[in-house]
Amino acid sequence: MKKLLLLGSFAVFAICLCAHFIDRQPSSLWTQQLTSENKSVSIPSLAPLVERVKPAVLVVTTESLSNHRHRLPYGYSEPKQQGLGSGFIIHPSGLALTNNHVIANATRIRVKVGGKLKEYDAEIVGTDPDTDVALIQIQSAKKDWPVIPLGESGKMLVGDFAVAIGNPLGLDYSISFGPISALGRRDIQPSGKRGLFDFIQLSAPINPGNSGGALVNLSGEAIGINTAINAAGQGIAFAIPIDQVKQILPQLKAHGKVTRSSLGIRVIDVSPELAQELGLPQAHGVLIREVLANSTAMRAGLQPGDVITEFEGKVLTNAQALLVETGFAGVGKTVQLKLFRDGQYQTVRLSLEAPPAPTELKPSQLQELEALGIRGIQQEDAHYPGVRITEVNPYSAAHIAGVEPGDVMVRINRQMIDSVERLAITLRSISPGSPFRVLVRRDNRSLLLIVRKP
Repeated sequence: MKKLLLLGSFAVFAICLCAHFIDRQPSSLWTQQLTSENKSVSIPSLAPLVERVKPAVLVVTTESLSNHRHRLPYGYSEPKQQGLGSGFIIHPSGLALTNNHVIANATRIRVKVGGKLKEYDAEIVGTDPDTDVALIQIQSAKKDWPVIPLGESGKMLVGDFAVAIGNPLGLDYSISFGPISALGRRDIQPSGKRGLFDFIQLSAPINPGNSGGALVNLSGEAIGINTAINAAGQGIAFAIPIDQVKQILPQLKAHGKVTRSSLGIRVIDVSPELAQELGLPQAHGVLIREVLANSTAMRAGLQPGDVITEFEGKVLTNAQALLVETGFAGVGKTVQLKLFRDGQYQTVRLSLEAPPAPTELKPSQLQELEALGIRGIQQEDAHYPGVRITEVNPYSAAHIAGVEPGDVMVRINRQMIDSVERLAITLRSISPGSPFRVLVRRDNRSLLLIVRKP
């Protein structure tokens, strides 16, 4: 009997021990806190902010014709290229912002909204290549789209945090977070394109596909449009200030393009050597090299050789700064300039005006451009004057030679090209069938192309 009791007690003990071992076995692999209510460190979460703005964020996909430059065999269709970017809705009617380079040359634009699978067609309302801004309209009867409100980028300071939300590398709705590390970046072209840039610099990675997405402050307001990455400096990105965008939105909506104000002058940077020669106390400002006839500058008495050192009290560091200031001031606005002339400073007030209309080409001159398969406009650039190509016909002589939309023609053979009229006259002087050299600026590079005149 004692043996049976002993065996029974041992069996019960063994079962309890086994159950205890089984119960405690997982905890021997990791340590688990019984409650997570009390946090050791309290760090604010961006999740509520992201959830608030995400419904208005767009994934933008585009189709465009290939840059294929050879004739395709009969029966083969033109291959299409796919593009990818981001955008965000700013009005309940479905108006949205993105980058111009995201939708440039697109034959079709499709958008997905707020992480939903459904796609909508979108149409271009207006574009401004100089600032890389585009306004698009979602094609839908819906009139209560979620929006991201526009904030005030001018109130942001270096050190303030911002969130970039978009579609980087095809990964839908990703965010980057970091401090604003600089403001007013005008002296760089991180995407290789010159323009009227006044970037916000952000210390956070913005990758391809994120272009056109919103840069928002911690209140969920858009303070910029993500637009460019700097390949030489990973983790540094740039955004177009939303205050700059708000200045051009009415024109984009009403006219589909932007007409900028102008002084009616052509200028160059003031180098230290030039400043010394002119007797300037400091090497800043821009030198007027030409005053256009019948311009507001001529009526105000500005002269070639004058140095403009300030615009509305702002010190001008280079010609690009003057282009930005005059371009966004507005047609009809009266502004104050500080000049340096003959060793003396003086102040001049004048009203800004629209740039002069391009010279109307004669039919014979227009035929020269059409024969080559191109259209262009005069490039208003203090550093690289020329003709910016706006359109290249497929399989034309220019297309086969490698000319692309956005190229700036600066020279043909030995002739400098400073206007569309000069381009047409130069082309007419070349015999049909003859090859000629074209120097173009593309993506911050100079290229020499050989074109054969048809």
